[in-house]
Amino acid sequence: MGLTEELRAYANARGVDLVGCTSPEPLTVREGAEPFDPRSVLPDARAVVIAATYTYGFETAEPSQPGRPRGRFGPWTRASLAAWHYGERVVKGFLQRRGHQALLSNDMPYKALAVRSGIASYGRNCIVHADGYGSYLKLAGVITDAKLACADRPVRTSDCSGCTACVEACPTGALDTPYRLRIDRCITAWLWGRPMDPADREKIGPYIFRCGYCQDACPKNQGLQARGGFPFRIEARTDRPELIPLLLGDESQLREILPAFPLEAGVETIRRNVAIALGNSGEAAAVPALAKALREEAPCVRGAAAWALGRLGGDEAKHALEAALSDETDGDVRGEIAAGLQAIAGPTGGSRTTP
Repeated sequence: MGLTEELRAYANARGVDLVGCTSPEPLTVREGAEPFDPRSVLPDARAVVIAATYTYGFETAEPSQPGRPRGRFGPWTRASLAAWHYGERVVKGFLQRRGHQALLSNDMPYKALAVRSGIASYGRNCIVHADGYGSYLKLAGVITDAKLACADRPVRTSDCSGCTACVEACPTGALDTPYRLRIDRCITAWLWGRPMDPADREKIGPYIFRCGYCQDACPKNQGLQARGGFPFRIEARTDRPELIPLLLGDESQLREILPAFPLEAGVETIRRNVAIALGNSGEAAAVPALAKALREEAPCVRGAAAWALGRLGGDEAKHALEAALSDETDGDVRGEIAAGLQAIAGPTGGSRTTP
């Protein structure tokens, strides 16, 4: 058995499902972008190893209850960091114990390398998938000086044929050109903190970090078998957190409720996202919490809370916005408050009253 086969067998035995090897030649992911050159990380590089761990089957789907709306993460969010660290650790440990260098790069384009290595194919939604695993794959990888059997498949390889399920499922038109993601229209990018048009906030729905519309619709993700066990520890957190406690809790409380990955977006960004999700919840019970959020230190949270109050409507929301307008000094937030009041005063607004 050669070194490549030994590596695959070792990783598979430890729960890493797919292992691909590709050459260290420079890789250009997008037209006009700087190529990724593995030899800039390891001058003696002979291969790039990509490991994929299947992450389907652990997520919980607690439903919202009256007065207690819940938010949502995109697929496999809670396992993301653990699966990434685990896959990298398994491959790196194997190679290092055999006397080889194995280095990581924060700039590594995992998806493109996975396709080039032959273990995955691109979907029209720019997410990679593999037969039997769908897109529930967490990728990890290392650059090594080990001489491995490398594949160099064309990066744009896909098996989606004429399927457009993901394109049709995207509510913002971020996938209007197949295999190209419009980052300025992507909900996941917005939930990482990128600016968004207030007119698009209702399209986010209950999501507070990452997005799953295109993956939920993908035929490759239908009929998957849940993984029987995970070789790494998944954080004991919910996948559908209650929104009102997240909006009002301090940072330490958020860290008790949320897994580590969403917190990488920053506490202020998460609070902003929670306010938007509450506005999309239709829950009058969220109005008092959103009224308190109008006094938040972060303008982005105050602005999102004003939008949410305008969307929920009702006398209590109107009074909260009017009171906040008299004290608000930030011009952008004042604009959000004014827009919220206008929404309540519109033909469908202002009808909800406090029970």
